[in-house]
Amino acid sequence: MGIYYDLGRPVVGGWMGGPWLSHDPVRGLDLIWGGEFGQEGAVLFAVDADSGALVEQHPIGAREFSLVVDPADGRVWIQTYHGLNQPGNLLLSWHPETRRVISHGFPPLSGERFVGAILGEEGRVYIGTHPHGHLVSFDPVTESWQDHGCQAPEPIVPGQQIWCRPQGVSQEGAIVCTIVRTRPGQHIAFHPATGQRQVLEELPSLVPTSTGVHREIQANLYRRAYTVDGVTRTFQYEPSVATDIVGLNKGPDGCIYGSTIISMHLFRFDPNSRRLEDLGRVGFGNGEIYDVIAHGNRLYMGSYTGAYWAVYDPTRPWNPRPEVQGQAPDANPRLIGQLGQQMNRPFEYAVGPDDRIYIACRADYGVTGGGLGRYDPATDALHVFRDEAQSVQSVAADDRFVYGGTSISGGRGCIDPTTQGKLFLFDPAAERRVFECIPISEAIAVTSLAVSPATGLVYGSTDTGHLFAFDREERQVVRHWQLRSRGTPLMGVPETYGIIHLTAGSDGDIYGVTQRDLFKLDVSTDRIVYLDPPPIPDLYQIVEGRPGVFYVGARGHLLEYHLKDTPHYR
Repeated sequence: MGIYYDLGRPVVGGWMGGPWLSHDPVRGLDLIWGGEFGQEGAVLFAVDADSGALVEQHPIGAREFSLVVDPADGRVWIQTYHGLNQPGNLLLSWHPETRRVISHGFPPLSGERFVGAILGEEGRVYIGTHPHGHLVSFDPVTESWQDHGCQAPEPIVPGQQIWCRPQGVSQEGAIVCTIVRTRPGQHIAFHPATGQRQVLEELPSLVPTSTGVHREIQANLYRRAYTVDGVTRTFQYEPSVATDIVGLNKGPDGCIYGSTIISMHLFRFDPNSRRLEDLGRVGFGNGEIYDVIAHGNRLYMGSYTGAYWAVYDPTRPWNPRPEVQGQAPDANPRLIGQLGQQMNRPFEYAVGPDDRIYIACRADYGVTGGGLGRYDPATDALHVFRDEAQSVQSVAADDRFVYGGTSISGGRGCIDPTTQGKLFLFDPAAERRVFECIPISEAIAVTSLAVSPATGLVYGSTDTGHLFAFDREERQVVRHWQLRSRGTPLMGVPETYGIIHLTAGSDGDIYGVTQRDLFKLDVSTDRIVYLDPPPIPDLYQIVEGRPGVFYVGARGHLLEYHLKDTPHYR
């Protein structure tokens, strides 16, 4: 019988949105609005621009949202975006006369989500959707929705993701949108009076937008600071939303390091002092640090967007240098560079038999496939072995090969040319793949890999909830299992299927997590053993610290699990 310890929430307030400005004519206040986001819900808040005092705070049942302001009456329109633990996809509004947030529902569409909004000249709220690129509108007078249809120009390719992003109102009163399938996208003008759509060669001049605030205000929500009329003040708002753990690994100093989704924060847990701390936001990028890996006495990390690669020295003070994007000799973490070759999402990392770090990557938006990245700590050289057809979702290594697990999904918006995920063997000496196979025929992704020191076999997981064992000498899958639950999906890693993370324990067995289970694959008996039920579901990532002590992400919490409970005597 084992035991869990909830070590707490390492990053709170790591994912913020805004600022947005509005004027409250009822109270005569200029307001600075912000959003605190998370997989388990969000918070909408506003402070008085003249004092920094918190004057509005509302829970929002969504992962994130954005705002548009009606300068005529100070009404704030809130478009919520779907969450993995909160559904979202509603149009909400806040009115200065009632100071309440109310819902206006969702248009009569299925399988869509909001991706941005503007106000039309006639007072309607126009909102774009994804993945089918519709433009919809809401009439506040009649409280009614209208679907204006898919705005993407021909050809429409079945299965291709389409974003319709409203940009503004043209001088002629048309609703101008950018249609994104592959970047940079196309521009269209939708004419409300006729319902006709016009394809544009370039983005036209737009009617200037107004918030009703006629002052220069600059704000940094992450620092909770802003400047108005030349005076710098602080927000009187205390963050409360935890950010879900996405990366987790053992550092060079024996501490457990991790990262959280979207936030670009790193955190650390010291098993000796029992201290859990948010180290802070790194100085580069605007997405998430997907994972970390130790090499020598340094900690390396990759992040979205743009496949950044960086290094952190735990022996030196935290000094991210955001003013130079972490590109300075004294920056810590220090940005090394970008992988290039159209890479965008560096998911997982492994140290290969050649002492280089190998990186599982997905390509940029609209670009098929991905690649296996390689970083040389001795020279800081970065290289990508490109895969034009599939992305690399997972990676592991032993004393001979680097093992990669692929996904059929390339960059969002592309047309995926394959239908089954693969396992491949990469020979670092030959710098090429020497073997590949389809381990589970119905799987579209191999989501995690680990090598057992006891058997020498490579163990993998798939999006279908399967485990498999691969023998590198026989070059075949020698065993497979079906788990009773699938992996936890998180935004962008990707959110279309869950990841079942695996790690090789010091005892040679393979340990893993699904959405609700912590399990062990006993390699001596080929039997799956389900361990103690976790106190929090949605498990993501697992790593062993001291022998028999495992660390697991559970939503925004870090759990510590001891295989055997410590006896107490009295």
